Amino acid sequence: MKLLGGDPKAEERFGLSIELVIANMSFVVLIAAIVWGVLSRYVTKQPATWVEEVSSMAFAWTVFVGAAEVQRRRKHVSVDLVTSLLPTRLRLGLEVLAASFVTLYCGYLCWLSLQQAIISNSAHTSMLGIPLSVGYAGPTLGFLFMAVRSLQQILRRPRLA
Repeated sequence: MKLLGGDPKAEERFGLSIELVIANMSFVVLIAAIVWGVLSRYVTKQPATWVEEVSSMAFAWTVFVGAAEVQRRRKHVSVDLVTSLLPTRLRLGLEVLAASFVTLYCGYLCWLSLQQAIISNSAHTSMLGIPLSVGYAGPTLGFLFMAVRSLQQILRRPRLA
């Protein structure tokens, strides 16, 4: 089953998407690191010093890829007080315009975060020596997924004759 760009009916049936899988995996890593940090601090004599590095990277992945999953489900907060009063044709036109802006904006942010990831690849975390680009890859991937999902929503929008 193709997850990204695959059959939308299959995604609805199984409830799986690449965004959901990645966000949940990073969330598990985040929770496991925090739990281990608490246990190592209060149960053992030697606290885990690497927990902050891993949890901050996992948090970035969880937030940005999770936001892409919310985009895929079309569950971001929106206010339709004015647009709900507009004629259908105008309202659909504004929806396409807004989705086009979101697609372009997320694409631009993806490019910027990719540049940051490339620049930070030579720097490493102090405890584990992980390249900082690993943490910046989460926002890059999240913005890429959001741009792709916004574009898919534009292309799947019903047409008015």
